[in-house]
Amino acid sequence: MTHTKLYIVRFNRVYLLSLVHGKIQLYGKKDRDSGDRFKLTQTTTEALRLVAADPAGIYWSSATLLVPQCGVKALPIGRNSNQLIPPYKQPLVPASFCPTKRNQVNTDAFRSGEYPLSRRLVVVINANGKFEQQAGEAYANLLLTNQGQELLDKAGFVRIR
Repeated sequence: MTHTKLYIVRFNRVYLLSLVHGKIQLYGKKDRDSGDRFKLTQTTTEALRLVAADPAGIYWSSATLLVPQCGVKALPIGRNSNQLIPPYKQPLVPASFCPTKRNQVNTDAFRSGEYPLSRRLVVVINANGKFEQQAGEAYANLLLTNQGQELLDKAGFVRIR
């Protein structure tokens, strides 16, 4: 029996840009984020299609975008290999049931921090002491209200309240 080495191919969205010394460049490290094992895509939809077609493909994005997908599986991960935490509610819905029935995000694991990969939503404001700062602070305060938390929930973020 012959074994073939399978090298992971990481897909990233093109929008990952940074401003360095006044020049726009792709986000990441030059030596790490280039070559034949790193591919740029225009959209999440394109990335998911490529991952589904490539046995070595991997992509990261918000759980709300990935968990309900039919052609790919969001990975359980953990701080140690004996305790992997799924980003979806258990039991896993098999792909054969999709699209009639889809996996749901395990919001409890994200809220508690049990799922070790997550991003916080951050509001950045123009702290100029003028109208722009007042508008930014009002927006941040709105997000903390019940109505704001409901809107965040509908947008796929985990409520903090």
